[in-house]
Amino acid sequence: MRLRKTIGLSLVLLVASVPAMAKAPLGGHHHPEPHHKAKPHKAEAEAKGSAKRHRVSHGVGHRVGHGVGHKVAVRTARRRRVSERRHVAALPPPDRFIGGLRAVGRPQIGSAAWYGGRHIGRRTASGEPLDDVHVTAAHRSLPLYSLVRVTNLNNGRSVIATINDRGPVSRRLLIDLSPRAAEDLDMIRAGIARVSIEPVVRTARRPREPGR
Repeated sequence: MRLRKTIGLSLVLLVASVPAMAKAPLGGHHHPEPHHKAKPHKAEAEAKGSAKRHRVSHGVGHRVGHGVGHKVAVRTARRRRVSERRHVAALPPPDRFIGGLRAVGRPQIGSAAWYGGRHIGRRTASGEPLDDVHVTAAHRSLPLYSLVRVTNLNNGRSVIATINDRGPVSRRLLIDLSPRAAEDLDMIRAGIARVSIEPVVRTARRPREPGR
């Protein structure tokens, strides 16, 4: 009798414990949902805010700053070109006509350097050796043996040079001058000077009128 009661009580307890066991999660896989959902939302919001600040500070701000700096540089370069043109225009008449020479092209404005030293004695593109006696120059496109009037825009001094070589190597330079040309322009010590170069040709001298 007691054995039957014991078995019956065990069966009742077993039946009552089955629903509770079904509701309980398996061990090692319990992750409280609310606790872990809050963190990703907060981290995501912070990441979005940081990305937005980065775009504002490094995107729009950079473009605006770059645009302003570019406009200032363009205005400065434009003013310098206008100033140089006015300076060239204000030079005396011999800048256009010197003796039996006549200007035949537009002036080019840029930086000039001079070369000598170890280059003295070396053959130029024309086949002539570079020396420190003749007034010659190197240019990238002007015809060999053509004449150019080179004017030092810092002091107004000018010289007629013969193109007999190709150069300069540096793209920042417009023309390379022989030591004699640089000496006549008073730019030996400076090394580099802002110049205006103008192609010229020889012209026949006008015959003198009787009585003059």
